[in-house]
Amino acid sequence: MSTNGPLAGVRVLDLCSVVSGPMTAVMLADQGADVIKVEPPGWGDGIRGLGAQRNGVSAIFAMINRNKRSIGVNLKHPEGAAIARLLAQTSDVVIQNYRPGKMDRLGLGYDDLKELNENLIYASISGMGEVGPYAEQRVYDYVIQGISGVVDAQSEDKPQMVRSIIYDKVTALIAAQGITAALFARANGSGGQHIKLSMLDAGIYFNWPDLMWNYSFEGEDVHHAGDLADLYEINKTRDGAIVSHRLGADTSGYSTEELIDILAANEIPVASVNSRADVLNDPQVQAMGVLEAFDHPRGGRMRQPRPPVQFEGTPNAHRHTSPEVGEHTVEILTELGLEMEDMQALAKQGAIG
Repeated sequence: MSTNGPLAGVRVLDLCSVVSGPMTAVMLADQGADVIKVEPPGWGDGIRGLGAQRNGVSAIFAMINRNKRSIGVNLKHPEGAAIARLLAQTSDVVIQNYRPGKMDRLGLGYDDLKELNENLIYASISGMGEVGPYAEQRVYDYVIQGISGVVDAQSEDKPQMVRSIIYDKVTALIAAQGITAALFARANGSGGQHIKLSMLDAGIYFNWPDLMWNYSFEGEDVHHAGDLADLYEINKTRDGAIVSHRLGADTSGYSTEELIDILAANEIPVASVNSRADVLNDPQVQAMGVLEAFDHPRGGRMRQPRPPVQFEGTPNAHRHTSPEVGEHTVEILTELGLEMEDMQALAKQGAIG
């Protein structure tokens, strides 16, 4: 039985930044792949400075870049791009999430790399695809929230944003599945291929089953329905609130625990409305061991969720924390056959850090 995860032996070259691409890659890393994260020397991925931090370690970066190795390479330098091409030759998968055309201009597009590695799975994640009036637009999650209809769906009174980067994360989930599907096809003789995915595609696909069911049928004689969310609600209790189906009763005289016991005993789906702090101590979360604590070399004691998919025959485990910028540069370049003198020369040229 392998203890390194089902993707042990797969090498992934992560040319991404921010969230959608790195989160795609971390799913593969959590499942055992050797993920090499390419970052600009010095400052690294810009998301290193986002959100809650300790000693310069960002919580979001630490989460979506764990189990990876980092190499500091300036892809805009010809020698830096050459290193990326060398890495691509020994990789099974390349992932990039830049606007269409950027990787091609650097000589790192699919057509460039497939000449070096015909079995390569190359995944391109974009905001809004390669054609159309918005294709060249810079895209963040809130842009997809607006265009996909989800902002409109949150409230009948006025548009509201979903308070999470939902489409960055949904895109990552779909992209990771697409990559593993392509690896499966390759194992069955299909060879390498280019995978293309836009956040807009992923967002509308995600929304369609329920939020867009009234727009699925064309023509007349359609029986329209309210939103699925209309069937459930938040009910206040004496000491908090619960989520459940519409109860049609004043529940404020019950404690949260009392009301959950009553409804659960009658097979009515119900849960307390946890604060974000409550999630840590929820008895079900604790019983399942969803959260794991570990020591980060610079960030100190941290907690993160375990990988959500549990593999019985090829279990995956937390292997190492998120890397420092370029922490593994020497190690990875040595694997490529470079000598220390070569690395020093590349560093002087500004190609590596």
